[in-house]
Amino acid sequence: MVPHDQPVLGISKKNFVDLLEFAEDKLEMERVLAVFDKSRINPTEGFPRTLRYVGFRPYAIDEHPEGLPADKYFIMSYKV
Repeated sequence: MVPHDQPVLGISKKNFVDLLEFAEDKLEMERVLAVFDKSRINPTEGFPRTLRYVGFRPYAIDEHPEGLPADKYFIMSYKV
């Protein structure tokens, strides 16, 4: 879950890349999800917009995981 007020400039690019590499190498994940409370963000601005530049894509509404309904959450996915 990404806080709605997460400052884009407050995140180190190196730390973010390290996190993605950790997810791939150590946790052997295939996908990383960034989950936002839909009522508190604009999917085309701020952090969601920044994530698009590093390869995150909006998650298909019909593929939302159980417990994260599409009417409440905006989800972005990154394939590692």
